[in-house]
Amino acid sequence: MRRRPEPGRTAEGERAERPVDSRARFTGRGWAFLGAGAVCLLLATWLGRKDVLALALFLGGAPLFAALSLYVVKPRVLLKRGVDPALVTAGDSAVVRLRVRHRTRRGGTVTGAVAVHETVPEPLGGDRELSVEAGGEPAAYTVRPRRRGVYALGPATVRVADPFGFAAELLDASERTSLHVAPDPVELPEISADRLRESGTDPSRTALPQPGPDNVTTREYRHGDPMRRVHWAASAKHGQLMVRQEDPRSTRRLTLVLDRDETSWPGERLWAGVLPSTAEFEWAVSFTAAVLEHLTQRETALHALDTFGRPLPRSGEYDDDAAPARTRATTVTDDGAEDARHGLARVRPEPAPQETAAGGPATRGTATRRGSPGGTATRGTATGGTATGGTAADALAARFDRDGLVHPVLLVSGDLSAAAAERVLRGTQRAAAGSAVLVTSSPGTVPDGTGVLETAGWSVVVVPASAALEDAWAQLGTGARAAGAVR
Repeated sequence: MRRRPEPGRTAEGERAERPVDSRARFTGRGWAFLGAGAVCLLLATWLGRKDVLALALFLGGAPLFAALSLYVVKPRVLLKRGVDPALVTAGDSAVVRLRVRHRTRRGGTVTGAVAVHETVPEPLGGDRELSVEAGGEPAAYTVRPRRRGVYALGPATVRVADPFGFAAELLDASERTSLHVAPDPVELPEISADRLRESGTDPSRTALPQPGPDNVTTREYRHGDPMRRVHWAASAKHGQLMVRQEDPRSTRRLTLVLDRDETSWPGERLWAGVLPSTAEFEWAVSFTAAVLEHLTQRETALHALDTFGRPLPRSGEYDDDAAPARTRATTVTDDGAEDARHGLARVRPEPAPQETAAGGPATRGTATRRGSPGGTATRGTATGGTATGGTAADALAARFDRDGLVHPVLLVSGDLSAAAAERVLRGTQRAAAGSAVLVTSSPGTVPDGTGVLETAGWSVVVVPASAALEDAWAQLGTGARAAGAVR
């Protein structure tokens, strides 16, 4: 089957597809018959035999009749693609099924197998060639994504041929199907609760320590309880399944903030499926997923949001930039941790919103991105009185006020500028001091915002994108700035 020309990528990361020429073309068998017919015609002229002339007319006319029949019948193909499941974790597999319905222009149904060229991204194994029975059982193939992101499956090109295989026509089934891949959370080591720089105004500071073997409460298992909350020691003691019960006296609280401002991620662009990203941002997303999984399993009430004051997306929610997104709750409980982690499949660096917290217009600042570890950068240069930097700080502060977020803050950012760090401090001033993990492109690079956060009393850990997530987590609150490969 003739392949599509090798395409480039669009600005959105999708492969730029060229339209398929749907005119009927002769197959190899058709060209062979035409060649044989031409030879027989020459022989009939030379020998003067009518039987050889009849053979020449048959051999040459059969492919021509087949191409004419495809032109007259105008076959129509409907291709349906299903992905099960449509949302997976990196490293897990998903099954893609293709169903084909083949009809003529008059509505008649055509049976038989058709060849399908399915466009599949390279990280999922590359394009596939399938034979699908029209109107019969679907053809299936398996993909196993290794990295998180949103991947577009399709379009597909269907090859329809006449019953004898003399001529074929390529039909473009241009629909696409999305596969969402969530990051696989890494298991983090245990650290004490006070390592996350609690705020002096946090009411949970007077609570009991984080639940442990001595102060955890249990109850009988109820249908629908997550299996991760099963307390196996208590279950063995009581002879029935027992689950950990959240004790308000010992519940820890944390506000997790992921920096999605594109000026904080100036590294070389790579693609998370169709989403633009960088290696540093992918590290930050993986770290965020690991923290969500780790803390929610330990009865910690999390509030997950970005530096624009928006809650991090959840699975099944797609209007992240719409007004309702700004009013959604930021709370992530043990039961909702999986939805929050799955929502990380869609996050990407974004420009700062051009509206103030009250909905008024704002002028976006210009930024000069840092090009080398030793270079300088100027960010947040705004025109007029309402800069985007102020807008982001106002939106973040409004979210902290609305949700009453006075808990410890853990910021996950990249090449944080001094101006951006000041905006974060203004937006999180209700929570006072906090912790930050800053991801850089190379060891030894220290973002300009590091000193600003440390002056405000924050604990800052700077890691390269090559560092292990466990190293950064274990370094929090120890007083050391560097972690991972820079130790």
